[in-house]
Amino acid sequence: MLLLDRANVKWWNKPLALHHGRALPAELVVLDREVRSPEQGAWLNSRGMRLGVIDLQLDASGRLRTVRVELPKFVSETLADLYCRAGVRKGCPDLVIWDLRGKTLRLVEVKCRDWDAPSAEQAQFLATAGECGIVASVVEWRFL
Repeated sequence: MLLLDRANVKWWNKPLALHHGRALPAELVVLDREVRSPEQGAWLNSRGMRLGVIDLQLDASGRLRTVRVELPKFVSETLADLYCRAGVRKGCPDLVIWDLRGKTLRLVEVKCRDWDAPSAEQAQFLATAGECGIVASVVEWRFL
């Protein structure tokens, strides 16, 4: 169980956590903690299989904006294949973490048990990923 300090700010009605002096969604805190050199990763944030969020920054007007990155082709293709194999239209975990050198992929679902639980589609997607040899895990967190 990951314990996070609560920031006194929300983003899209999502409570944010303090991480290294910044207010971030729990998903980005977990991403920062999970990625190991030489890996890269992104939060999918319900935007499909092409783009992922890597940061949340203040713009000139003081509003929080997402910083996105295009996912590598092998990541997008693997996610599409997993959706097909799992027979679901949604359910991909929050985080995708990849190593370009070895073309390996890890999946991480981020859940706060105080208000969230994995859906049936997420459980099916995670199980299918595991059957395909892809490391898939769930990180539970809560505020202190």
